[in-house]
Amino acid sequence: MVRATCILASCALFALLLVVPTSAYPSLNNYYREEGPYEPEEIMDMLNRLGNLLQIERKMENFKDDITSEKRALDLGLSRGYSGALQAKHMLGVAAANSAFGPGRRRRDAQ
Repeated sequence: MVRATCILASCALFALLLVVPTSAYPSLNNYYREEGPYEPEEIMDMLNRLGNLLQIERKMENFKDDITSEKRALDLGLSRGYSGALQAKHMLGVAAANSAFGPGRRRRDAQ
């Protein structure tokens, strides 16, 4: 008898847990205005905003494609492995040493 009441109580709690969240969902009647038909200006305004959002999304996709396909992007040497990273450090050091303001020997033009 105790098991039957426990099972019945657990089923009631489970049903309550399923029913309570559904009351938070909006009803289908709230999606439509009851005042009458939509104004044509409002519909055109919504369509214009939708068109603007689509244009912005296309621009962002093109911008992402331009960034990822750029040849002179910042390369930290993380995808090259250990020896590639050492080579990149070496090339940065050589470029700094060859610079007029670098740590190498002073150039006569820079004085």
